[in-house]
Amino acid sequence: KCWGQAGLLGLGDENNRGDATGEMGDALPAVDLGTGATAVALRSGYLYTCALLAGGRLKCWGENDFGQLGLGDALARGNAPGQMGDQLPVVDLGACRTVSEMGLGTGASAGGVHTCALLGNSTLKCWGAAGELGLGAIESHGGTPGTMGNALPTVKLFSSAW
Repeated sequence: KCWGQAGLLGLGDENNRGDATGEMGDALPAVDLGTGATAVALRSGYLYTCALLAGGRLKCWGENDFGQLGLGDALARGNAPGQMGDQLPVVDLGACRTVSEMGLGTGASAGGVHTCALLGNSTLKCWGAAGELGLGAIESHGGTPGTMGNALPTVKLFSSAW
């Protein structure tokens, strides 16, 4: 369940939640992540949220001005009917790639306007705003077609001599 600013909650509308009497508890609807989807962890960035699902899939919703949702466009998700549940795409991190669960919580992290995921093969991928991705270049990823999946480079944290 999510509450706060209108349009960012993944509830298919532009209503604030939690700022008036009677909006919490049983009155607060659950976010629909899709058929059989179970969230095991959540991370929030600036005006967006990502859910790590059982099985290592990742779904993100909210504002998407910089491609931080990782869906190949800059369209917001979750603020209108028909955008959540089975209609909300899973973030494409490449062939046979899943987000791993490490230590306390999740291998996925959301920052200001970028998102990073530690993958099951122990590599790191980040997408969103240019200059925040650790890729050594000032270009955005995730907000245009062809910048996710296998096209999204991994972040190199160590030199090959290490």
